Amino acid sequence: MDKKLKSRHKAGSSPQPIKGQGRVISMQIDFPESLKKRNLGAAKPLIEAIEKKRGTRLLCLVYNNSPPAPTMLTPLMLMPLEHTLSHLGKVPNLDLFLRCTGGITEVPWRIVSLLREFSDKLGVIVSRVALSGATHIAIAADELLMTPFSVLSSVDPTRNHPLLPKDAENRPIPTSVEHLKHCIRFISEQLGESYPQQDLALIISELFKYINPLAIGALEQSYNLSKLITEKSLKTRKESLNKDQIKKIVDKLAGEYCSHSFQISRSEVESDLKLPVTKPDAELSDLISDLDNYYTEQFKKIEQVSAPNVEPLFRVGGVIQVADSGWAIVQILKQDGKVITDPWIEFN
Repeated sequence: MDKKLKSRHKAGSSPQPIKGQGRVISMQIDFPESLKKRNLGAAKPLIEAIEKKRGTRLLCLVYNNSPPAPTMLTPLMLMPLEHTLSHLGKVPNLDLFLRCTGGITEVPWRIVSLLREFSDKLGVIVSRVALSGATHIAIAADELLMTPFSVLSSVDPTRNHPLLPKDAENRPIPTSVEHLKHCIRFISEQLGESYPQQDLALIISELFKYINPLAIGALEQSYNLSKLITEKSLKTRKESLNKDQIKKIVDKLAGEYCSHSFQISRSEVESDLKLPVTKPDAELSDLISDLDNYYTEQFKKIEQVSAPNVEPLFRVGGVIQVADSGWAIVQILKQDGKVITDPWIEFN
């Protein structure tokens, strides 16, 4: 690890301004000390119990998706993931304990690529939710483990773009390619043969005056990128899928469920996507539940931290962890729940 980075983040170092996900905090807060009080290392026996049961090494990637400031996959998580994998070293069998609702479209593919570099066989344990971009990670697994409560989701991206129509507060309304496709399909089906094609084209062109063509292009780009990442993720699996299987899965996940929020159960992963699923036995299910509940309890804790002239709130926004070390998102929030800063901090 870079020596300057290590000295900056290790417990007991002098508090100083730290840049988070696009935000800079000007107050002096001892981030490592605030994190140390949480004792995230207490997850070690649970992690080791799953490793013993599975005969693998376990890496946890768990995000806090609860209000007031849910977290998501961003490029900033790649550095702590790289350090954690370097610390772990390449292993024959690696399990990823995954709970996440998605994030920036490009990030999951980099995660899959890194996991492949550090393992010969990759398992993914979906503790509860692996939605949107996290579904890309899950379907890349050589072995996908899901409990009765585990769900995946569609991967068609919903995008914010400055040129999209605005809401009452002048914020871009999140939109996807599927929204546009269903709008056109609805108009076509409702008008049917009663309207000439030129009239239908005129109606559609009038509607599209409300959406900038550059925004439409950005939506289409995100949509095609998501389909590409789905295909590339599936192609990393040790038991290869043929082209027809991959195309069917890509089409299914990229829009056939008709909603980005549609949750796919483990039985639907088998029946709809035709992907094999490992169903944990009672002992492993209990261990998965215990570790998931441990992180949930940690994420629920919101405390005040001392800083000059302010009373910020502190909570853990996400964790990348192996048995003996890890990194956590330290969220510093205002009293109204808005994020001041959220750097990744190393812990033991």
